[in-house]
Amino acid sequence: MGSGELSVEKLFSLTTGHEPYDYQVRAWKRIRDIMQGGGKVIIEVPTAGGKTEAAVMPFLAEVYKGTWAVSRLVYVLPTRSLVEKQAERIRNLLSKMLVLKGKAENEAKEIAEKMVVVEYGLEPTHAFLGPIVVTTWDAFLYGLAAHRTVGNRFTFPAGAIAQGLVVFDEVQMYQDESLYMPRLIALIVEQLSEANVPVVIMSATIPTELRKLIAGESDIIGVEPEDRKKPERGRVKVRVSRGEFGNVIEDIKNALKNGKKVLVVRNTVERAVSTYLKLSELAEELGVKPLLIHGRFTVGDRKKKERALDGASLIVATQVVEAGLDLPNIGLVVTDIAPLDALIQRIGRCARRKGEEGEAIVLIEELNVGDFPNVRGFSEVVKEIEKKIGGKVETEPFVEFENHKEYKRVVKVIFDISGKKETRYVGTPSTIQNLGQRKKPPKDLLVVPYEAAPYDPLVLMLTHDELDSLEEYLYDARLARNALDRVYRFHYANNLVPREFHSAYIYFRELKLFSAPPEYELRSRPELYAMFYVPENRQNDINFKSDRVVRVSLSVLKSKWDELKNCIKGQLKRRWDSGRRKYHWVLTETQDTSPQAFAIYVLSGECYSPSVGVLFNGGEIKANDKKEQTGDSNAKNSARRAQKSDRSRSNGEKQATLLDFAEVRT
Repeated sequence: MGSGELSVEKLFSLTTGHEPYDYQVRAWKRIRDIMQGGGKVIIEVPTAGGKTEAAVMPFLAEVYKGTWAVSRLVYVLPTRSLVEKQAERIRNLLSKMLVLKGKAENEAKEIAEKMVVVEYGLEPTHAFLGPIVVTTWDAFLYGLAAHRTVGNRFTFPAGAIAQGLVVFDEVQMYQDESLYMPRLIALIVEQLSEANVPVVIMSATIPTELRKLIAGESDIIGVEPEDRKKPERGRVKVRVSRGEFGNVIEDIKNALKNGKKVLVVRNTVERAVSTYLKLSELAEELGVKPLLIHGRFTVGDRKKKERALDGASLIVATQVVEAGLDLPNIGLVVTDIAPLDALIQRIGRCARRKGEEGEAIVLIEELNVGDFPNVRGFSEVVKEIEKKIGGKVETEPFVEFENHKEYKRVVKVIFDISGKKETRYVGTPSTIQNLGQRKKPPKDLLVVPYEAAPYDPLVLMLTHDELDSLEEYLYDARLARNALDRVYRFHYANNLVPREFHSAYIYFRELKLFSAPPEYELRSRPELYAMFYVPENRQNDINFKSDRVVRVSLSVLKSKWDELKNCIKGQLKRRWDSGRRKYHWVLTETQDTSPQAFAIYVLSGECYSPSVGVLFNGGEIKANDKKEQTGDSNAKNSARRAQKSDRSRSNGEKQATLLDFAEVRT
């Protein structure tokens, strides 16, 4: 059979050795249509359902046949941690297709390596010139919206994007408190649609309002009840554990003894590091080596850890692993309580193959809140009101956040009962600390007995009400969507448009596909960031390499700045060398009393550990960590969670990329 005669379905079967699912066939037909004339496709399928293949196979079939309905595939992911794994997955598919086409296996792998380009914004071209580009949201946004300088020439990645098939995967991870990123993605999708650029939007856990915000009323392709061939995953038994992390250590120990891999997901970097240190002794006892991964490692160390994930028996992580990673043979997942979509994604890492069995434990570390009334779920707030009034609450309450003069930021719940309003405030253990030494708890204050940070406590309470059905949501995307709609019903109804979005809105209203961008600030995320450069050795010699950079949110740095002062050796600033006609970077003293957005600070080597990341305690050394890595040190205390980083332009200066570090002069 000639290569031009192969259907996508047949090519998929020959490449993977599997028959396609019915929903994949429907997706391929629709994607082929939009590759010809533009449009949007939404794919909503449970975790481990083969969404990647559903999105990329129509393009790979074009590559195989040499017909090229579009010139490239641009695959956009929310975080850097997902990019390398997804790129490798696509390379494997492409390599197998090239072998099928007659290439030798080594040659096929070499070609696939070159054809699939990873774009972080650190690459030589910044131009999205590869046939298949796997990129982050930040790099994609600035590639689309901004021109950049390479040597003496401008490049316009927008032109490359305009000729491609654009896939936005794991869109549920773009949610933030103000819905800044979903609104921005909606603007991008609208602009791409107007230019007839084909767009695919994918998630296993997307609330209806989020989907409508991003893609309007577009049709959804998913698994139908009548489908004959549908994804089947292993069975996961889900249970809730209330109390300290120590309560689940025996479960972890038993799973490791039985040869199962264990994934522990904590909500903050601080908890993840603490857990990693606790489990290190257990791992040593059982002869396994734990792996810690979060967002506060250098680019190079992060990549090493991502490559080591498949072979690791005990993984401790933050949100960076909660979506898009196909980790083999995970038999136990232990996770902090988190928003429902995050829980489904985290637990979805477990028992992903048909016939596998696993267990997931949702850990709720409940704290002593004294005499304050406890409310674990939102339903318990309703019961508290009903107990006071001695009747039933018939109508949906009004819920919003309030900066209360006494409680600070709390959830305000207003019930309308027979024309009379009842108000309750819901706080967390942190709220109690802010109250100080009050003798009696306020009558209108209820307390969630677990720390919600970094999440919205209202979303966590509503998630708590869904925990009994969590197992069902792993297998049915429609049930999951209905539950997510319940969890996020207040989140979307009461959300205000952030100030930063207005400038982004104007920016994209003025931006044409191939025009120079307006002179406005454009943020890819609401949170600003700064960067650390970590020298390669303890002597702090500067021999710049782009993989020695760490990006950290500005709010975290501000909270830890006093602890970091002794770690900061200076700041790298960009300078133009008119003689050599190129930019270089100069190490200068810094007089900053607080961290500045987009600044690049040189970090003392004693304040960074390849095993645990940036040390916010001034580089204190734990003796037992010396056994693990020569010359390395662990943190005694870790920092708060690493919020997802963004790339942005600063005060009208030319946007910097790390390969501009042609030389650093001290």
